[in-house]
Amino acid sequence: MNRITGPGWRLAGAIVSWVLFTFCFALLFQSTAVLAGLGGFCATGGPYVIETECPESVVVFAPLSVLGGLLAVAIGLFFARGFAAPLVVWAWPILFVGLGIQFAVSAFQPGGIVFGIIAILFILMGLAPLLFELRAGPRRIIVGKTNLQGVRFLDRPGAPRTFYAFGRDDPGETVPATPGDWLLALVVWVGSIALGVWLGIQAFTAAAGA
Repeated sequence: MNRITGPGWRLAGAIVSWVLFTFCFALLFQSTAVLAGLGGFCATGGPYVIETECPESVVVFAPLSVLGGLLAVAIGLFFARGFAAPLVVWAWPILFVGLGIQFAVSAFQPGGIVFGIIAILFILMGLAPLLFELRAGPRRIIVGKTNLQGVRFLDRPGAPRTFYAFGRDDPGETVPATPGDWLLALVVWVGSIALGVWLGIQAFTAAAGA
């Protein structure tokens, strides 16, 4: 087990989990946009006559993106182990706020009042847990709980316990987060998101044009 808990595994786990999650979310976001353009409903297969056939890209990517997103969260938990922005905290807000924005855009089309209601609900559902985590400050959800070597960061005095603060009451050795820790975490986070979104756009565009 010790062989997969070193700095290299933490770094790789953080990058792979974020690239995979944002790749899957980009596919889901684009699938939702196509579905909204079709009026919010389509179908495929079955013994009945289908009024609106689902594009192949939606049929393939919509379910796979959900499974891939769950796998990405598991990878982040198992390999990153607290290093860098925690996907387990961000996955829910990104999913619901992102889809909420897509529904909000669709609300401007004729008969889009239902999309508008769904958008409000999704955005509120997505922001609630993120605001809960932010009570302890932004460091936990941007830099993570530990540095690349696995040493836990020192929390500010009186910081409340949140979902991502689970763990031992006595974390052992703790160190303050340095500017280098912030820079590394941000580079990993932003770079992985950019790569994942780009790959998702390329994959969806290729599938849609096939």
